[in-house]
Amino acid sequence: MSEASLVKAQLVLPVADMSVAREWYALALGFETMYLHHDPAEDPAGNYAILRRDGAEVHLLLDEHQTSHPWTTPGTGYLFLIVKGVDAVYAQVQANGVAVTTAIARQDWGARAFQLTDPSGNLILVAEDLSG
Repeated sequence: MSEASLVKAQLVLPVADMSVAREWYALALGFETMYLHHDPAEDPAGNYAILRRDGAEVHLLLDEHQTSHPWTTPGTGYLFLIVKGVDAVYAQVQANGVAVTTAIARQDWGARAFQLTDPSGNLILVAEDLSG
């Protein structure tokens, strides 16, 4: 008998506008939309998307104001992206004209990192571990 194991944890970020969010994540960080759930009549821009770049995957959920769960409110999410080559990612973000919330710098906890804020107000920390 095999033992149970956790395979993956998935982050879901609430967004105010699915089209704007998908375009921003593509421009800012190079994410591609792998899946878009939509209803042509009710939500043609989609209400749930799966974005991917390399080994990172982010899910976006449109705030449709139909739930009492506060986590679906845009601007309440926090994405921590661990990368290799943080300086190259930072250069890509700047070259694409994306606003940086906190400039790239070495952190006390052993990483080099910068911060962005997506159009819905969710915070994104992009960091490279320098300890090993």
